[in-house]
Amino acid sequence: MIKVEDNLKVRRMKQEDMESVIEMVRRLKKINEEFDSSFIVRDDIKNEAEKYLTDTMKEPEKYILLVAEWKKKVIGIIKVDILERICYEPRQEARIVEFYVMPEFRRKKVGHALMDEVSSILRKREISLISAEFPSLNLIALGFYKKNGYRDLVSVYGKQLTNENEQ
Repeated sequence: MIKVEDNLKVRRMKQEDMESVIEMVRRLKKINEEFDSSFIVRDDIKNEAEKYLTDTMKEPEKYILLVAEWKKKVIGIIKVDILERICYEPRQEARIVEFYVMPEFRRKKVGHALMDEVSSILRKREISLISAEFPSLNLIALGFYKKNGYRDLVSVYGKQLTNENEQ
């Protein structure tokens, strides 16, 4: 059994992490595709993920992008978007939009370490509301978040539109 805790480091993503993090984003999106056909992964995901991550790293006030590193290997990621809530208090919400831990490192407190560091950053920034976004059919994510004190906030429903000429 791999003992991760002793050598685990959670830190901001750096440019040299890009290849590893792109691969994790690709894996995460492929998992989402398995849960729902509305999440079909694009053929150019590597290029799009690199642009997405590069843009994210440029705006640390709007996004938190952390990696979990074990023995100099990136084994997990978390990306949080900071959203303005115009009509509500608290005025800001932190939304987890990407969260992935390599399969061999799951159930070894890596996810909790990432969440703990995000919580620490949010407390320093006086952001008191954190939410998570994931496919509704991902029961593993649902269980993880519920176990950690999260509850339903909003529901988002979708429908695939078809061309009227197709039938």
